[in-house]
Amino acid sequence: MNLPLNGRIAIIDDKIEQAIPLMNVLSQKRYPYSYYSGEVQFLPDQNDISNDIRILFLDINLIDDQVREEKVLRGRLIPVLKRVISPSNYPYVVVYWSRTENELKKMVEDMFDQNLSDRKPIAYLSQNKLDFFNLDGSKTDEFDEKLTTLFSEIFELLGKLPSYNYLLNWENHVHCATDKTLQEIFKSCHTPESWSDNAGFLIDKLGLSYTGKNSYKNFSAEQKIKSSFQAFNNLFYDTLEYTINNFNYPNAVEVVYDNKLVDKENIYSVNKKILLSDDITYMAYSGAVTEDINTRSDNVFNELLNNTLNRTNIESAAKENAQASGKEEDEIEKIVKKSVQDMRKEIRKSWKKIYFVVTPLCDYVQGKYYNIRVVKGFLLKGDLLKYIDQRSEAIFISPRFKYNNEVYAIVLHFRYFFTSLGPEGFKGLSPLFRVRHELLSEVQSKLARHVNRQGVLFIDED
Repeated sequence: MNLPLNGRIAIIDDKIEQAIPLMNVLSQKRYPYSYYSGEVQFLPDQNDISNDIRILFLDINLIDDQVREEKVLRGRLIPVLKRVISPSNYPYVVVYWSRTENELKKMVEDMFDQNLSDRKPIAYLSQNKLDFFNLDGSKTDEFDEKLTTLFSEIFELLGKLPSYNYLLNWENHVHCATDKTLQEIFKSCHTPESWSDNAGFLIDKLGLSYTGKNSYKNFSAEQKIKSSFQAFNNLFYDTLEYTINNFNYPNAVEVVYDNKLVDKENIYSVNKKILLSDDITYMAYSGAVTEDINTRSDNVFNELLNNTLNRTNIESAAKENAQASGKEEDEIEKIVKKSVQDMRKEIRKSWKKIYFVVTPLCDYVQGKYYNIRVVKGFLLKGDLLKYIDQRSEAIFISPRFKYNNEVYAIVLHFRYFFTSLGPEGFKGLSPLFRVRHELLSEVQSKLARHVNRQGVLFIDED
């Protein structure tokens, strides 16, 4: 089982002396944590989303040791939780304790359902504080045993949530890979007197190696640091990949789920996260996708659309629908002839004409490009993809994703590849998003195959 190694454990308890034993155990096992007494001046800013919480240890009574009405406890808890747990903090579990465990269980869950629904945990574990502390605040005779049992119950809870447990495991891998990356780069800088000079030298050389000498010398300090970080990333990715592939997962179980409870539409929302970034970026940046809202370009994009349609599918669907409606043969023929034109109109109602930048990222970073390289295409509603020619090697179709609450796919036509000096030569441009590295690489790879298919020279006896 896994507890977070990256400081994503929080303890909220107004009595620090009752939180110290828990802190000691976490510290002994090298699990970093944050402690909050509940005092407003020491709480994070409500808009601070710099670090999520994965496990929250929560004392329900942040007022005193007396039995209090539920509305009083809620009134104290809610503002504190809103400051510690941000709306974007997800997922996490709550381990809470009180002196009246059973009576407050419903209150806790109702509080998150009604007052804190935007930051609701995925699971709860309740404990009776009287098992750990006497009414006078002193430890019970069974304290050590109960504390050991507490962690056993936490691990048992995580064991019932294999998906969440694996996510914690992955986050820990990322944390360890980051640490190992820094060790491997800077392990030679052991002399304290010259550490800063040696480290600065390596950081500078890594940035230089990433961008190249000619470009690097003209970079600002900010650009040089970014180049160094990209060099760190290369080593980090390799370290993380190797660590995960060679890690043993004892008692691993398959992730199971009930298909009836799964929201399949989530696939398209997740695809957006995998394929796209909401970064609204400069058109020259690799992977930038920009919408052309200038009507003067309609003729070119209409031609592009004509060259991507699968007319056979459109006409077959039109014929099938007409026959099912009981149309006469001559009328069916007219409907079929008109079907392609109707489909073009249907697509144009919701499409977005786009420019997709395929300039290699290294050229952009190193400032080696003179013209940006672009492929024209359009965003198409997902339910219309069946009318696009999916066999042509000149046409690229992305997986479907949710954008502006609609399911779309990117359709590109490599015959409409061109170079441009940049957005200055265009009017009516609107940045949409940036595609991530894997999708950009796939487009670049298919574009390269489209313009360079050598074939094989040979003779045959026939």
